[in-house]
Order: sequence, then structure tokens, then C-alpha cells
Amino acid sequence: MRAGTFFCREATSMAWEKLTLSRPNSLVPLIGLSIVWIVLVIAGAALTNFDEPYLPFAIAGALAFFLRGAPSRWEIYAWLSISVIFVKVIHLSQVPFWVLRVASAFAVLGFAALLLLGLRALWSEREGRDNALALLVPALVLVLFIFASGNVLRLSGSLNPQTDDAWLYAFDGSLGFQPSFFVGTIMFNSIILTRSALLTYLSLPFAMAIVCAWKIPVAAKRISWHMLTVLLLTGAAGWILYNVVPGTGPLYAFGRDFPWHPLPYKDLLGFSLRKMSIPLDIPRNAMPSLHVGWAVLLFWNSRGFPRVLRAALVLYLLLTVVATLGGGQHYLIDLVVSLPFVLAVQAAASVSTPSRSRRITALLAGLAFTMAWLFMVRFGVALALKSPLIPWGFILTTTSITIWLESRMLEANSSSGAKENVSLVEPYPRPSTGQGRQFSRSSVSTYPRSEGQNAGQ
Repeated sequence: MRAGTFFCREATSMAWEKLTLSRPNSLVPLIGLSIVWIVLVIAGAALTNFDEPYLPFAIAGALAFFLRGAPSRWEIYAWLSISVIFVKVIHLSQVPFWVLRVASAFAVLGFAALLLLGLRALWSEREGRDNALALLVPALVLVLFIFASGNVLRLSGSLNPQTDDAWLYAFDGSLGFQPSFFVGTIMFNSIILTRSALLTYLSLPFAMAIVCAWKIPVAAKRISWHMLTVLLLTGAAGWILYNVVPGTGPLYAFGRDFPWHPLPYKDLLGFSLRKMSIPLDIPRNAMPSLHVGWAVLLFWNSRGFPRVLRAALVLYLLLTVVATLGGGQHYLIDLVVSLPFVLAVQAAASVSTPSRSRRITALLAGLAFTMAWLFMVRFGVALALKSPLIPWGFILTTTSITIWLESRMLEANSSSGAKENVSLVEPYPRPSTGQGRQFSRSSVSTYPRSEGQNAGQ
């Protein structure tokens, strides 16, 4: 703890040195670059679409990186003052819906944090500049990733005009009940649970930023790419799988029937398994559930965090599960398949794991389980409907093996992870004498269930 405090203080003391330069000519390019950066951030704030929550929450994530840099008192004051200015730029009063208001309010703080991190990088010498960039670059990467993801996701509708929601629905029903409908009735009967789950579901980019920021060693001088790689690789690979078994979720496939009118188990044998035509503006992002997959990865990669933060991530994961099911965005099987999928991603990104055999085993097992489940969902519904014990057995087997393989891989990775963190923490030199401390969807109709292939065939 004492070492961490020392590094934080030294990082702050070695920042903003260039504000004291005595040669006016050397300040001209710095002032010019500062003006350009300020204009870019203000333009970003003015052009950001605050009618959707994900990008504003991603921008808000810059706050986590800013605080991880142990800002000095005057930087905190500057951040608060700049945030007030951004309120005028964003016009919070014009943003409808309470979740959007929360996202926009946090985005204000994020824009101010981005501005100060960029200025700190410009006005600091090498040590302070490297530390500022180690915090600024991951924040910007997450913002760009969320922005690109939203645009790429819109392509899924045009690539898959019809969806496989009927198969996903039938497989969930083979468990003896419809889990998403069941959780939906519970969630919609509790305003507190509904709002908590909704805020959790939509604030995922902010949770990503918190974990990524905390993974950065104190006073780091190099960018830490591992956590970013895990998150980005999950998004890219998940988008590919979206097109293997395209689905939208029961809210969009069954409209007003969700969550109050699930099909009884005894009637599933006569349920029509056929492609559904759902409006193209509804993303085909049900299978697998990347929301749950990312939440699991955040928890897996939080080992070594304070207990309070780890407990918060457990709660975040549980509320994400409630939100994905109860909100009608996913079927339970989507969540199950996300487990081996993210195991494979975690193994693929853990190139520094000393036990190569354990890593390869986890990677191959994750891929095999993921592909097997996609095949099972599409072609094994009749088998699953023979008895609820069959799908439940598959689910328990997949879940237990996934958790075991991940913990087994962790045992081999823990020692190397500690060494990596130590190598990234390089103390800043103390200022020389006299230097001083510087500024130190839901209008879709119910689809007929009598045409096409029957679920029990």
C-alpha cells in the first residue's frame, strides 16, 4: 500500500512539467496541439448521439482511467469545472428517458476526464506523458470499439432477414418451462429490480472501463493491452457467431405474448419450427449472449481486485443475467453458450500462460462446446424434448467443465500475471532539488405456430 501511494504521488509530481518552461518559443506547438485537442473533444461532445446509452457510458468510462491516474487536487478542481462547461454543450435537459439522462450525466464527467488526460500527455515530460498515454489510449479504444460495434451490429438484420428464434424458444421450453418468460414476470412486477437490471444491462461499457482501468498498474508507463484484447476479440468473434444461429430474443419474436403467455411444455411437440421474419432494424444478437459473456470475463479478470469491487462485479453479473432474460433480449440457451465461448476467447488471449497445454485444452474445449451447442440448438430440439433431464444435463456439464478449465488455466497463469504487473510498474525518479512539485421493439406480432416443421419431429 505504501509503495502504491509513493508511485501515485511521484506520478502526479512529475506531470505538467512543461507548464514551467522558460522559453516562449517552445510553448507555441504545445499550445497549438492543446487547442486542437480541446476542439476535438468539444466537437465529440457536440456530435455524440445521446439518444442511445452505450456510447455515452463508454465515454463516461474515461473517468475510471482518469481517477486511476491519481489526479492531484488541482486536477480534480479542473475536472469538475470543465464538466460544468460540458453540461452546456450536451444540453442534458433535452435528453429523454431516465437511463439516457444517467448516461449523459456520466458522459459529461467522461469528456472532462478525456480532455485532462490528453492535456496531461501534452504538457508532461517523458515519464508523466507515458503514464497519461497508458491511461488515455485504452479509454479512447473502448469508445471507438463501442461506436464501431453499434454500427456493425446494424448489418446483422440485412445479412439475416429471417431468424432462428423458433429453435431457441423451443430449446428453452425443453427445460420444462420458459426461463426468460419466468424471469420476465418477476422483473416486471418489481420496479426496483426492473430499473436496477436495466441500468446494469445498458451500462456495460462503463463496467468494462472500470475493470480495464484497474488492471493498469500504478504509474504504468506502457499500455496494457491484455484486457482490451479480451473484450475486443469477444466482440469480433461474437458477431460472427450471431450469423450462425441468428436470433433476436423473445421480446421481438413473440411480441405481446412476452412474458405473460409462454407456450406450455406439453404443447411444444406441436410448435412450428420455422424461420421468422422480424424487422431488419432489430439486431440479430441473441446467440450467444455477449452481455453475459463480457460480464463473466470482467469477473474472471478481476482476481486480485479489492473484495468490494469483486463483490460488485458478482452483483453486476447476476443483474446482467436477470436483465438479459427478464428483458426479453435473450433465451437461457444464449447465456449457456456464452460460457464456453468466452472460455475460448480467454484462452486465446492468454498468450503468457506458462502452461501451454492447459491453455490449448481450454481453447479447444471452449470451441468444441460452442460449436456443439450451436449444432444442438439448430438440429437437436427433438432430442431435447424427450425429457427435460437431457438439456439440463448438457447445461450442467457445460457449465461445470467451463468453470473447471478456466480455474485450471488460472492456476498456471497467476504467477506469470504477478510478474507481468511488477515489470510494468516502474517508479518515477524523485524530482531533483529545487524542481518543486509541479501541477503535481416491441410491436412485432406473434408468429403462427402451426405451419412448417414441428418441434417434436
